[in-house]
Amino acid sequence: MWVYDTETLRFLMVNNAAVAHYGYSREDFLKMTIRDIRPREDLPDLLESVAKGCLGVEQPSVFRHCLKDGGIIFVEISSHAFDFEGRSARLIMALDVTQRLAAEQKIRESEELFRAVSNVTADVIWDWNIVTDTMWWSEGLKVVFGHSPEESRRNFEFWKTHVHPDDLERVLRSTQSALDSREQTWEDQYRFFRDDGSIAYVEDSGYIIYDRQGKPVRCVGGMTDVTARKEAEDKLAHQAALLDMARDAIVVHGIDHRILFWNKGAERIYGWTAEEALGRSVGPLLYGDDFNSLAYAAAVVDTGEWTGEIAQRRRDGSCITVEARCSLMRDSTASPHSILSINSDITRRLAIEEQLRQAQKLEAVGRLTGGIAHDFNNLLTVILGNAEVLAERLSEDKSLRHLAEMTSAAAQRGADLVHRLLAFARRQALKPQVVDLNSLLKDMDGLLRRALSAEIEIEFIQSADLWNALVDPSGLETAILNLCLNARDAMPRGGQLTIETGNLSLNQDYAHCGAEIAPGQYVVVTISDTGIGMQPQILARAFEPFFTTKETGKGSGLGLSMVFGFAKQSNGHVKIYSEPGRGTTVKIYLPRAVRGEEETRSRPEKAVVPQGTEKILLVEDNGLVLSYVAAQLENFGYRIIAAGNGQEASDILREVSDIDLLFTDVIMPGGLNGGQLAEEARRIRPEIPILFTSGYTEDVITHQGGLDPGLHLLKKPYRPRELAAKIRLILDGKRGQESL
Repeated sequence: MWVYDTETLRFLMVNNAAVAHYGYSREDFLKMTIRDIRPREDLPDLLESVAKGCLGVEQPSVFRHCLKDGGIIFVEISSHAFDFEGRSARLIMALDVTQRLAAEQKIRESEELFRAVSNVTADVIWDWNIVTDTMWWSEGLKVVFGHSPEESRRNFEFWKTHVHPDDLERVLRSTQSALDSREQTWEDQYRFFRDDGSIAYVEDSGYIIYDRQGKPVRCVGGMTDVTARKEAEDKLAHQAALLDMARDAIVVHGIDHRILFWNKGAERIYGWTAEEALGRSVGPLLYGDDFNSLAYAAAVVDTGEWTGEIAQRRRDGSCITVEARCSLMRDSTASPHSILSINSDITRRLAIEEQLRQAQKLEAVGRLTGGIAHDFNNLLTVILGNAEVLAERLSEDKSLRHLAEMTSAAAQRGADLVHRLLAFARRQALKPQVVDLNSLLKDMDGLLRRALSAEIEIEFIQSADLWNALVDPSGLETAILNLCLNARDAMPRGGQLTIETGNLSLNQDYAHCGAEIAPGQYVVVTISDTGIGMQPQILARAFEPFFTTKETGKGSGLGLSMVFGFAKQSNGHVKIYSEPGRGTTVKIYLPRAVRGEEETRSRPEKAVVPQGTEKILLVEDNGLVLSYVAAQLENFGYRIIAAGNGQEASDILREVSDIDLLFTDVIMPGGLNGGQLAEEARRIRPEIPILFTSGYTEDVITHQGGLDPGLHLLKKPYRPRELAAKIRLILDGKRGQESL
């Protein structure tokens, strides 16, 4: 809230909330006018309003305002004229609506996407506004049932008038029951009249949305015409000779649950032969002690049919999920006689669907990460580098040096956050190498013991004949450290941490069961703790990004997500096992390295900061980064030619013949990106060494997440020492080749 003079537009008074939100001090505000908080491009409209004398806004309106840090927010303004200490003034009430407007835009985009998807799916999609009692139908209503969606987009009565009268009361009861009990989903089967008066059998299901008070406000669902399937199931009851041809399990059991029919599909799915199954009770055979699973039988007797997913077991004790379609069969007196079940094994499909859901989450985070990582890492490169330079140059001034070190630490935390996001989204540039995991863990021993409390006992169990793994050693160290820190937090009073290595060969059958890992040979790192463990509902979400059970400020929720993304990008896998009070075990599966490749040190030695006099072509589209890097390289003694884009750099390569190194950003808008510029450079100067830099490569120079062979990459953000060492390493490497 503030008050300003209507003649001079100068602020006369501001409250504490305005000072806190906008970032200006009270003294700053009182020296400013309202022109100073409006973006430059909005000033013409402001000045025009002043000239017309209509600046006062009695009704709330939305304007753009500038924060002191340069940010732009959308503000809803309410204005009232009044006399302030003898001046003509206006009282302003300002409400930041930036997030609200963004949310409204997302809702509009979501609605448009929903309508588009609804019109291309084979099912009939509907949207019931419970508050207004109106319904929207997709074009499938015309295609499947012959009704015009435009004529039907009125209210709930259209649907009720087309449900078969014998089914209507039952379906309405099930709908109301779902709403009253606040269930998230609703589903039912009934008969539905087509436009020509014929009857269709449908399966209908909906997702119910509630407001904050728990009142149902909306239900979105889909209706499927299953008439053909229903007719086919009826015919199957009279064509037993053909049932064995079905891949699905077709089982008929009496009202007393004794099995009467067991086809070849049932033998294949469950493992029991027909001779072994006939006459036995379906409960102990398929459900063990869980007789609650037989509740579907009562529903079939009551309604005549039932469809749903059921958890069952095979002969070997393994668990499966089937989609069961059950129908009631009657004898000659119309009395219930038996139940026909057509069961499809959907275990594999559900696993794939779960993978797809995880992939969609991953893709969403990947898009978000890709959008911010490049620009964010550019900023962090400048901040981190300059902070380090300032810290070194301010060694005599402890207070200023402390500020520089704080800036450097904050920038590094930002870099770590972006790195974890990229790791989860599988968008970081990895350098897979041949690694001896036993040696890597030995090198990490001191680090782990310093990171963990003295009350935690660490035990290493190392396989004597351990295979080498093909993995990025730096990424693996980070993943192991993350898991050990999680274990530490799960053992606040101390405990045992065990790190074990081993070899494992997975065949095709195991890979199919896992649904998330390819068959082959793997090196496995197992990290176990004796901590508090996790509840099943927590365990199910352990790898979700930003999900954490720690207190605010104690964890980002990206530790396990990063481990998951790193393992998958390394062509491996990660599994987690946990029970409350019994600790947690995490297994990282890493692909075995091919024989004959040279083993790599788990920890590269730090390079000494060197100097040089070579001529470097520096290509960077971000002006801040370009100025910063050019200054650093010149401080190291190099001669710099700067280019702001790929095309400009290409022209320089043609004109200047004595360039010793091309140092280019990867992601550059318009024209040539870093990868394309490198190809052009090799055509012009085949011998020129090339160093790429980026915080997000967008697969321009990577292949399946790994850096393409023979390429050099310096990840943003980087420090001056890292920059100098990398430049010198590449230039010295080239001279070594020339001397051979």
